[in-house]
Amino acid sequence: MIEYDFEGYAKSKIDKGLGYLEGFSKGYHQAKSKWVGLTRSEVLDIVDSTTHPLEFYRAIEAKLKDKNI
Repeated sequence: MIEYDFEGYAKSKIDKGLGYLEGFSKGYHQAKSKWVGLTRSEVLDIVDSTTHPLEFYRAIEAKLKDKNI
């Protein structure tokens, strides 16, 4: 079991279950901004505009990249 300090960082040097070093530069393991996904209508628009699975994959990837940068 890993103990955490008041800021939520691991007190032990290594998390045996995951192998992460303590603190990991205090903040890198925490998301900098909230993840934004696609709405149902955005996915359906991409489904309607693509014909090949790879084309669909790339369109989804591009849309998510635009929303999360």
